[in-house]
Amino acid sequence: MTDKERAFGMIGLAARAGKVVSGSDAVAGAIRSGNVKLLIITRDISRNSLEKVLKNLTGDKEIICYRFGASDELGDALGKPNRTVAAITDKSFAEGISAILENINGEDDT
Repeated sequence: MTDKERAFGMIGLAARAGKVVSGSDAVAGAIRSGNVKLLIITRDISRNSLEKVLKNLTGDKEIICYRFGASDELGDALGKPNRTVAAITDKSFAEGISAILENINGEDDT
């Protein structure tokens, strides 16, 4: 199993545990409420959706953010249609997913 498959597997596990918020509007709300521990943004996100999410990130919130995968891959992991952004709301899941993504950060398939 590749690191990419492991990362999507962990994201799916977090989703099944109810620890993921997805979609730009829902993620923006979760960021504003302070519930986000890890933010995953796909590489094929539209500029409009990206701006909607990023405008809610402020200096007083410590949120780890990764650009990773494609919207169809993230949607598949979440069991939903294509998703371009997902927020992990659980610290333990965020740490586990972040550790995997850190290993593949900078590779072409991330």
